[in-house]
Amino acid sequence: MRGKRLIPLGGLLLIWGLLSLLIRQPFLPSPLLVLGLLFKGKVIGGLLLHMGISLMRVFAALMLAFVPALILGIASGRSRRFDRFVSPVMYVLFPIPKIALLPLVILFLGLGNGSKIFMVALIVFFQYYLNITDGVREIDPHYFDSFRSLGGRFTESLRHLILPAILPRIFSTVRLTLGTGIAVLFLTETYASRSGIGWYIMDAWSRLDYVEMYGGIVILGAAGFLLIELVNRGQRRFCPWTEGRHQ
Repeated sequence: MRGKRLIPLGGLLLIWGLLSLLIRQPFLPSPLLVLGLLFKGKVIGGLLLHMGISLMRVFAALMLAFVPALILGIASGRSRRFDRFVSPVMYVLFPIPKIALLPLVILFLGLGNGSKIFMVALIVFFQYYLNITDGVREIDPHYFDSFRSLGGRFTESLRHLILPAILPRIFSTVRLTLGTGIAVLFLTETYASRSGIGWYIMDAWSRLDYVEMYGGIVILGAAGFLLIELVNRGQRRFCPWTEGRHQ
């Protein structure tokens, strides 16, 4: 079953190869040339180093955004008074293109990891918050009534009711924020940076080294695929009741 999931990837490589034969332009090299480049030790070592730096930034940003979003999301989902205070602020700030704040963030945090991590965290925070809040609101109020009638406290309801109920939604949101986070990070790494997979790809493009550029794109795509698979495995492990929905 899992082997069948790799068939579409083979189809993409086949389409890529056919297009490179038809177009015959340097900006679309053969996938064989790109894959061959990835077997060169010096090249793959540099690629993995920059990819590792980018993944570190993404993971740090996702965790930085998740914790406050979880706390505020649960509070908004359970308390109407708190929600009336917080949600209007969130709904006003959410549509604003936060990437426009990048120059200002760099002025405050500099050109290092801090500005890149903060920028990604700022953007994915709203995705976490909105999805967690909606997930808590969707829990049937009768469950809370039954829980309280059995003498359950709020802290116990977090562990035994709220978190299990919203866990599938959290995994779905993580899949979404991974894509968003990597895309935003790519942009921030092309701005006054000398490290990360975004910088690597754009540097190869500026040198007209299209084979190396596509090598970076392939590594970026492979990392995204593996991360999504990791999230899927986590959901199957911690939310086994959702397994039948994906079959």
